[in-house]
Amino acid sequence: MDAVVVTRSVDLTSPPERVWPLISDTDRFNRLLGMSTVTYKPIDAAGGQNKTSSARFTAETRAGGFALSYDEFPFEWTKEKAFSVRREMHGGPVESLTWRCTLERTRASDGPGAVDNGTRATVRLAIVPRAWALKPVAWLNARQFATRFVGLGPAIDAHLVAGAPSPYVLPVSPADRARVDAAVTALTERGVAAPLAAKIGAFVRESADADVVRIRPFALADDWNEDRRTVLRAFLHAVPVGLVELRWGLVCPSCLTASQQVQSLDEITAEGHCQLCDIRFDLDLDKAVEATFLPHPAIRRVPEQLFCMGGPGRTPHVVVQASVDPSATRALDVPMQPGRYRVFGRGGATATLEVDPAAGPVAEATLGPDGIRPAQLRAAPGGELRLTNAYDDGRHVKIERLAFASTAATAHIVSTVDEFRSLFTKDLLKRGTPLRVARTAILFSDLTGSTALYTKVGDAAAFRLVDDHFDVMRDVVRAHEGVLVKTMGDAVMAAFVDVQQCVRAAADALARFETFRAQTPHGEHVGLKLGVFAGPCYVVTANGALDYFGQTVNVASRLQHLAQSGEIVFPADTYATLDAAEQRALTVGETFEARVKGVEEPLALVRVGLASPGESPRVKSVRPPAFDTQRAQRKVGG
Repeated sequence: MDAVVVTRSVDLTSPPERVWPLISDTDRFNRLLGMSTVTYKPIDAAGGQNKTSSARFTAETRAGGFALSYDEFPFEWTKEKAFSVRREMHGGPVESLTWRCTLERTRASDGPGAVDNGTRATVRLAIVPRAWALKPVAWLNARQFATRFVGLGPAIDAHLVAGAPSPYVLPVSPADRARVDAAVTALTERGVAAPLAAKIGAFVRESADADVVRIRPFALADDWNEDRRTVLRAFLHAVPVGLVELRWGLVCPSCLTASQQVQSLDEITAEGHCQLCDIRFDLDLDKAVEATFLPHPAIRRVPEQLFCMGGPGRTPHVVVQASVDPSATRALDVPMQPGRYRVFGRGGATATLEVDPAAGPVAEATLGPDGIRPAQLRAAPGGELRLTNAYDDGRHVKIERLAFASTAATAHIVSTVDEFRSLFTKDLLKRGTPLRVARTAILFSDLTGSTALYTKVGDAAAFRLVDDHFDVMRDVVRAHEGVLVKTMGDAVMAAFVDVQQCVRAAADALARFETFRAQTPHGEHVGLKLGVFAGPCYVVTANGALDYFGQTVNVASRLQHLAQSGEIVFPADTYATLDAAEQRALTVGETFEARVKGVEEPLALVRVGLASPGESPRVKSVRPPAFDTQRAQRKVGG
């Protein structure tokens, strides 16, 4: 049966690149229209679904008092130009629905209401009813939706041109103001700065549902011009005072959206799966697990379900997405901006697309069981990527920007915040499920002379000094955005997200320890030595706490053994990354090589101490005669 087609247009004074982020945010748009939440269920390709279809989900919702069920096909779009979606219904009065929005740059000569460098937004709905008698109903529903959609245009223009509030400040579910105020007071009592506590309270109380259902503390910190970790700490404190709840999102490495949300780390397994991208991926704590927050239900009930899961607004790093039928060829628009992009085919196939003005206008590739071939593609800006799908089912393909700034507070970052370890002692990984961190910096410190100290001054005095030195180390680690993982005898192990911060903490520890020695009885009998190393490791629950293990941890420990009192030993290439002022604060005693157990090649290391005022860094030879490599190997377990 022929489709009922309704088309509506609206002219805006803002250009397409400014209109696109707002008009393509389909989840917010559906919320604004008061539409019902949607439940998405993965489609099992082996279970009766059309095997040639590219649909990945069955959606269930309600409209007009009726329950609706349909296959949701992947959205298709070219950034700042057009987006569309097709839905095939399971029963009911409609067979299928396709709606498409296009953005065209206008000139003043394009008609009444058009301006130079403006936008003409056009929405087109095509509804196929199951019977001729239902055509008027389909036409009426299509017209109502199209009218409401283009009605969003003036509100977008008012926001972009005149600075009016965004149209998406609504809807706002009601909040319990008294509970919010009480929670804000409790936050300040916990040490959160009053202005920041008030700002968080106002955000939870007044912001649109779409903004609070998945609160990203780092994104907020950037918007507020606040320190990221300070805002993260404040939100961690906001959990026990009943203002927000903590959630963990398992983030797909391709679409960068949370394929699953869990309430506790012990629900996380070693592997994730994204139904839309059809890939499985390792759950690296520094990439694939993100901490987000939402209002506590006693304060404000916000629908956690999605209103639309596939629109362009959810994946802003994807500049083009299109479905390719089996054994068919589809032309994809090549981005206008030169640079390197990634082409991704459902199932995990990837290729590199170099957008270069010197390249030809067309690139050709094939998606099949052996991936995307060729794996290296070149095309001119605004050209075409002609992609052939060799599979016997439909597959969607994406062109993704590779350089995309992350505002994710990853589980690795959160786990290096003291507040998380103290406030969420039960939120641990499932026992026996180690999760990988692609790169973390480990610091080990040890007191020299502590064993003899017990004999010289007695157990009580020696224990007091050792215990007080732990406070010094704890303060240093926290000041440099790390976390004290554990103490072992008179040694300390700490973890940092950033290796430069780790080295800064080690240098600061030496400086503060000198003050500690001078002010502490018997301090003259002890010294401090440290080792730093960065690399991949694993996080695991051990002794009721999150702990780190793996080769990186072992090497950091062994580098600490190579240090002498008042020294830090760490890789020479890490020293080279320090800025000039940081290097001037250190005296390089020597650079040397040492073999460490478990590491195939010798490590190029540097031995440093604190520089005296006015002293310049000095470097000895790469292999000083005084350094005994064999002795060092024995000492570090080589």
